[in-house]
Amino acid sequence: MLYHSNSKSSKHSGQSISKEDFEPIKVIGRGGFGKVYMVKKRSSGKVYAMKVLCKDQIAQKNLSLKTQVEREIMEKIKSPFIVNLHYAFQTAEKLYFIMDFLNGGELFYHLRKEQRFNEQRSRFYAAQLICALECLHKNGIIYRDLKPENILLDHDGNLRITDFGLSKSGALGGGNKTYSFCGTPEYVAPEIITGAGHDQSVDWWSLGALIYEMLCGHPPFYSQNQNKMLQDRVQKKVQMYDFFSPEARQLLHALLERDPLRRLGNATLIKQQPWFKSIDWKKLMEKKLKPPFIPKVSSPDDTSNIDQMFLRETIKETMPMVNMNSFTSMQKNHFGNFTYIANKQSNIISSSGAGSPSTDTQTVNTSQTEDKGYKGVHSKHFEDINEEEDDENGDHGEMFVEIVQSH
Repeated sequence: MLYHSNSKSSKHSGQSISKEDFEPIKVIGRGGFGKVYMVKKRSSGKVYAMKVLCKDQIAQKNLSLKTQVEREIMEKIKSPFIVNLHYAFQTAEKLYFIMDFLNGGELFYHLRKEQRFNEQRSRFYAAQLICALECLHKNGIIYRDLKPENILLDHDGNLRITDFGLSKSGALGGGNKTYSFCGTPEYVAPEIITGAGHDQSVDWWSLGALIYEMLCGHPPFYSQNQNKMLQDRVQKKVQMYDFFSPEARQLLHALLERDPLRRLGNATLIKQQPWFKSIDWKKLMEKKLKPPFIPKVSSPDDTSNIDQMFLRETIKETMPMVNMNSFTSMQKNHFGNFTYIANKQSNIISSSGAGSPSTDTQTVNTSQTEDKGYKGVHSKHFEDINEEEDDENGDHGEMFVEIVQSH
C-alpha cells in the first residue's frame, strides 16, 4: 500500500516558515553535520524534532545532491512506517528538517538495554519494516541504511524508519544497477562490498541482518576488526544458533544469501514466509495489531527514552566552519526548492504521525552480548561521494580492497 503526499511547497501555498517559528528545548541527537533538537512550535505549542545540517560541511563532503534527494524523498513518500516531513527551510548557513517527535526511542536504545528480543517482538518489527521497504521500492528508492539507529518507536510501540541520507532515488529494474560504495559496515550486502553493483535487494539483506541481530544480540559476521567482518561476509556462511526457530532459520537463510539473484528479494514472497504466518498484513498496515512492547512515555515531550549523552548537550547550534557572509558563498550554498510546508491533508492520507530523526553517532554499550564481544557500537558510514560518475561506469573493482585495507 502506497501513500503519496498532497503536500505543497511554501512557495505555492503562500505560507512561510523559519527557525524563529520554533523554540529549541533539548538536544536529542547528533550526526556528522549537525544536531537534532526537540523543539516547540511557538504558534501552536506542538512538539517536533528539528534536524539541522551545516551547509559548509555538506559541501566539503560533496553531499549536496544526496541531501536534496533526502529532502525530496521525505516529501513524496508517505507510509505508516516511514517518518513524515512537516517543514523544511534554510538559512545561509544551515538546512532544517522539521518532523514529529517520536519519543518511544530508537530501536537501538531498546536493543542495547535488552540485548536481544524474542521472536514475537522481532517478527512484529520486521513485518513493519517490510511494509516500509516495500513502499520505498515501489517508488524507485533503495534505502541502503537499515539499522537499529534509524528505526524509531512511537508511544504506542509502532516503528518508523528515518534518515534517507544514503538513499538512492530513481527507478532501478531490468538488470540496472548502481555502484556507490555506501552504508553502515555491519549491515551492507556482499555485493556492495565487492563492488559488483546493486539494486533494491541490498535492503533485504540488511533486513535479514537486522532480524538476526534482534534474535541473538549482534549482527551476522560481527567482529571488532572491520576488515575481517567484511571479508567474512563475502566468504563464509552465516552462523545459525540453536535457539532460532526452524522458521526463523529458513527466513534468515533466504535473506542472507550472498548471491542477490538467489536472495529472497520481493516483499510479497517475504510476507509469505512461514515465520510471518501469524501476521495479518491488512491489520498491520492499519495499525490495528497490538505491539508486543509499549514504551514508557508520560507526555508528548517525555525524553526518558532518549540517550542521556544527547540530552546533556547544550542546545546551542553548531557554528559553520567557514565564512558564509559573502554574497558568493550564499549563492553557492543555496539549495533550490528546499523550503516545504506540509498540507494538512497529507497527514490524513498517511494515517499516522512521524518521528524524530536518528543520527550516525556511535553509542557505547557497557554490557556485552553472547560471545562475540558485541557492544552495540555500529561503525560510521562509509560512502562513495562520487555517486553519479560511479553509477555510469561501475568502476568499483578495487573498492573493497582499498576500503578494508585502510582500517
